[in-house]
Amino acid sequence: MARGPRTPRKPASTFEYVDEVPIGRVFLALDNPRHEIVETESEAIERLVTKEDVVPLARDIVRHGLSPLERFAMTPIGKTRAGDPTYWVAEGNRRVCALKLLSDPELAPPKYRKTFEKLSEEWVQIKTVAAVVFNDLDTLRVWLDRTHSGAQGGIGRKTWDAEQKQRFSGTAKNRLAQALLDYAEAEGMITKQERQGKLTTAQRFLNPEVSQEIFGLDRANPDELCRTRPKAEFDVMVRRFMRDLVEGKEVTSRKNKPDIIKYVRGLASLPNVTTARIEPEPVAGPDQGANGQGGKKRVVRKPKKPQKARHVQYDEEINLALRGLGNEKLESLYYSICDIELEKHTPVVSIAVWAFFETLTGCAGRADGVGLDAYLSKQRLNNFSIKGEDQKAVRASIDRTRDYGNLTKHHKVSAAFNGDQLNNDMTTLKEVIIKLIEEAGSAG
Repeated sequence: MARGPRTPRKPASTFEYVDEVPIGRVFLALDNPRHEIVETESEAIERLVTKEDVVPLARDIVRHGLSPLERFAMTPIGKTRAGDPTYWVAEGNRRVCALKLLSDPELAPPKYRKTFEKLSEEWVQIKTVAAVVFNDLDTLRVWLDRTHSGAQGGIGRKTWDAEQKQRFSGTAKNRLAQALLDYAEAEGMITKQERQGKLTTAQRFLNPEVSQEIFGLDRANPDELCRTRPKAEFDVMVRRFMRDLVEGKEVTSRKNKPDIIKYVRGLASLPNVTTARIEPEPVAGPDQGANGQGGKKRVVRKPKKPQKARHVQYDEEINLALRGLGNEKLESLYYSICDIELEKHTPVVSIAVWAFFETLTGCAGRADGVGLDAYLSKQRLNNFSIKGEDQKAVRASIDRTRDYGNLTKHHKVSAAFNGDQLNNDMTTLKEVIIKLIEEAGSAG
């Protein structure tokens, strides 16, 4: 039996490869599935920056450039007055958004302009991108579906499972520890002989995300160790870590994850270590290579404003004192205060801080109906050996803590949103907290 004619396939001309498309002639999609339909490109920029992690993407582009494995997908929308074609972005809106804001930080939402200004200072500008231009929307939708809709039985992108990721990474899992040991050796904190056999132990302590945050290690670049702490404070922590690694008592392969986190949190309480954060900087410094051995020309960089505190600084001395007191509520409150992310949840943390102080002073003997101000009188602070300018600072911190907690808890509009100040006040009140815990222990 004769077969009928086959349905003809669509010709390959439904799309074409263009190697150099000027960014100035590329526009963000207003109907991008990543956000609701908007009317202007500025609205699209705001949605992408605030909801779709464009800032870390931009930071990665500054360091590594664009991925050579991925072209942009575009559709033509018209021509300029000079007759040059213009395009909508069909695939790669986040990347194009990052490029536009690196080129012109004033296009960023106000909250993010300073960040993009800083990033643009170190950026080697990318003016053109490689693209696939689709003239047929049906063909475009086929390939967008393959990219974003999962494995789909094998026709779409299939992500690696945990074992496959491990096969790919191989010894890369030790890169962080390797880089830190290289830095410590270059800085004279550990010798070549002392570091022998310590790589795996170092990696165990650096692997938890909380460890990397406390050290101020930036994970965005696997090939270059960067820090988000000022160098002097970073060095204090690394020097102690290397000493303990060599001694093999506090830092050993026998420690489990809770012990590791407890140890690392203790490093944040070392003398001269504050909560200050900076934009990520290479640990090796601008005049050294990635391994600290030199070879790069020194670059003069502008001073950088410290980053906002992400959490209230955890203090191991306070934690141990609370554990000795045996009050589960206070332990839980202190854990939550230090664990909850400040920038997103400052009002919640402010209420938790006020509840912590009300509970702690109650355990220490404050009677019902006696305000915290009256309880923490000048005389009591004198008894705590807190005098002069230190007492003024403590009083100011107590007043702010009270106002932040009460207003956030009771007022229908007013709330605390200054996470840096809240963190600073908790640090200022450390000695008061320790003394109150001692009084609570005596009262109990």
